[in-house]
Amino acid sequence: MSRNISREKNAERKRQMKQKLTTAKHKLKKKLRGKPHSISFHYQLFLYRQELRRANTDYSYLRLSRAKIMLTSELIAKNVNTGSKLNSLDDLKMLSREVQFKKRLCTQVERLEQFRELGLTDVVLNGKRTAL
Repeated sequence: MSRNISREKNAERKRQMKQKLTTAKHKLKKKLRGKPHSISFHYQLFLYRQELRRANTDYSYLRLSRAKIMLTSELIAKNVNTGSKLNSLDDLKMLSREVQFKKRLCTQVERLEQFRELGLTDVVLNGKRTAL
């Protein structure tokens, strides 16, 4: 009887941990795919350049990817806000490519975050060993 109780407690703990993990994943996805921050576009470019300079000494793929997501979000927002310029098919294709690029980056960052949670610090990307 005590074994059944301990099994039930373990099963309940596993369910709770799984629930916490899925909520954390949803929050991260929402944060990454959300609206861009209220930082100006020029300042975001400045920050991205700073990240690239820092990359020579301390390369962090996650940090650079997050900066790319911010910049892409800002570009998408600018293009959508100036909807009158989206008259041609080429403009719509460009916007579609930007949105797809942002989605790919978001999923890549989510995957790298999962690797980091597992305790991995270095990952091989495109044949190069990079730090998370």
